[in-house]
Amino acid sequence: MKASEIQRTKQQGKGRPIISTVFKGYRFVAVANRFHYSKDWKTFPDFLCHYIKSVFGSDWGNAELKKDFNDRHPIIQWYDYVCKEQGKAIKQKGEPATVIITGAVFGYLTLSYNLYLLAHNTELHSRLISRLKNPQLFYPAFYETMVAASFIKAGFTIELEKEDDPTSDHAEFIAISSKTGKKYSVEAKHRMAGKQNFAIDRQLLKALKKDLPYTRVIFIDLNVPQNIGSTGRLEWLDEVIKRIRSHEDDLINKQPAPPAYVFITNHPFLYDLDSFRFHPAAVAEGFKIPDFKIDSAFSNLRDALKSRENHIDMTDLINAMKEYDPIPCTFDGEIPEYAFGEIKEARLKIGNKYLVPDDSGKEVVGVLKDAIVCGDKFTGVYELENGRQIIASCPMTEQEKIVYQQYPDTFFGVYKKQDHRAKDALDLYDFFYGAYKNTEKEKLLEFLKDHRDIDKFKKMPQEELARVYCEILVYSAIRQSQPRQTDT
Repeated sequence: MKASEIQRTKQQGKGRPIISTVFKGYRFVAVANRFHYSKDWKTFPDFLCHYIKSVFGSDWGNAELKKDFNDRHPIIQWYDYVCKEQGKAIKQKGEPATVIITGAVFGYLTLSYNLYLLAHNTELHSRLISRLKNPQLFYPAFYETMVAASFIKAGFTIELEKEDDPTSDHAEFIAISSKTGKKYSVEAKHRMAGKQNFAIDRQLLKALKKDLPYTRVIFIDLNVPQNIGSTGRLEWLDEVIKRIRSHEDDLINKQPAPPAYVFITNHPFLYDLDSFRFHPAAVAEGFKIPDFKIDSAFSNLRDALKSRENHIDMTDLINAMKEYDPIPCTFDGEIPEYAFGEIKEARLKIGNKYLVPDDSGKEVVGVLKDAIVCGDKFTGVYELENGRQIIASCPMTEQEKIVYQQYPDTFFGVYKKQDHRAKDALDLYDFFYGAYKNTEKEKLLEFLKDHRDIDKFKKMPQEELARVYCEILVYSAIRQSQPRQTDT
């Protein structure tokens, strides 16, 4: 169950799970207080292709289809591309097929998924649909759905503002952290297409000028066709960060500018709808928040941990944007390659029985008790019917290698944390803390019995002592990893 929930979360994020079942050949999907159903939905994208049509209405879609292609609404232009990709990919009607995620396919399915997330987790305002139907307002409104979806997948609750109230300023929405309970006023600004610069000053200042009740989070989409420059670095990064910092001393409404978490994004899929070579990018910067800047440095691990804890909601948002799949393929979180692919029947799952060769080469029945991946092979420990355990290996297919890279901790059907290299000191700390956070205080004191501060440690509660012990382990590991200096 834990493995299934981890897989589901990796695909769907921390918002409300997809509610779906199959009954008498029909796939049912619940969205808010409404059921959608069909005999034709084998994959979640099948449902999304239906859902977007139900939101905008067949009359509106058919009216747009009667126009010349260049005069159609962007959604209907994307739909044309999607139909062509489906025609090329589907070999057998009614069977799942792999479709290349081109810019148009990404845009079409992403919009549908964002609208589903809003309807399923909060509500879908008719005002938003009206803005999306308006070609002049479409891209800013679409970007708002992308930002809202990021918060939902990160586990935030969304409260939509009453934007028709003229008596006060409004953010796009309020995001409430499920972890800390803090509220954030979220602004989403999308630059017009065709600009030859990276100026985000107008969007930043417009978001800062609003009189908002909560800590503000500002998303700005650059809307330029390229992210990576000739050096392999984000070509707009340095200028954008410089522009953000240049306004920290500004006066807003005759008062010092308020602090804000600023996220700069860019989605170049809009500029090449036929290509799959588009790479979205996002960076986070603290506006008047010194320890949340992209180049923040800390003199010790304790300060870095304290900073992360102070900004844990935004850290979780960043991790969610990196970690969770943009669009689920399955309804229940099953690994797509197993749900639809060729390796479905051959999957190795801990607890299942398999035929394995014993010492003489004879095939015997063994229950898989544990398994690891060694190079290009699975190596498993099998328990035979007589209670004896043996080790057996089998080769991995290329498809299985891809699946293992995506889902290493749940690959064998149970949650089994795989070894990984720590990226930095914080990552190493998290590894140690995961191992020792529940260790009894007496055992921790035994580990630290020779430390010069043992008397101080004895007065600490277990949680604080576990954290201190893990910090000590990190510093020890760093010292041991440094090359030794020798005299010559």
